[in-house]
Amino acid sequence: MNNDDNLILLILMKKFNNDISIYIYDIYLIDKYFSNGLNNKSIKLFKNRYFKNNTDKINKIINIINPDFLNIYYIKKLLLNDEITLKILNKIPIMIKFLNYYHKNNKNLLLSICKIDNSLIKYASNELKSDIDFIDKMIDIFPASIYYAKKELKDNYDLALKAVSIDGDVIEYLSERLRNNNEIIIIAKKNNFNYF
Repeated sequence: MNNDDNLILLILMKKFNNDISIYIYDIYLIDKYFSNGLNNKSIKLFKNRYFKNNTDKINKIINIINPDFLNIYYIKKLLLNDEITLKILNKIPIMIKFLNYYHKNNKNLLLSICKIDNSLIKYASNELKSDIDFIDKMIDIFPASIYYAKKELKDNYDLALKAVSIDGDVIEYLSERLRNNNEIIIIAKKNNFNYF
């Protein structure tokens, strides 16, 4: 805290009771250090003050953050736990692109952000792209997810049937064997004629 900040806090404490003055001061800090752009001081303030343990303050900070490219480096430093990570990814789903393997391999996290932006499946780990349960759930969200599935899953009859039942055009992403399967072709034709 610098001298100006101390002066503001002292004035607030004299004018109001402690709880109100601390709340007003926190709002002032959030506006000052998080609204215009993040920097090392913002991150230090977030980690050292009780913001990281206060859901209300975390929500205010996340809502005020500008999700521009210059902030990405600092936004990554705010991801102190899964709860904060999920909140930030809900606001800025493309952040998954810049996160580590742990996040890209988190099935529930990927399913959650793919509901916001289904194209983000491309950032899922190779393990998830090989996970039949993950791909099955992704087909419910975005049938063309089968495009990102590993080769053996593109040859899975049940997944293929489910995908073409929703959108026949996804037949083009299936294995050659399934693209030539009469039942798959008939169902795909019923659901979309563009591919044919």
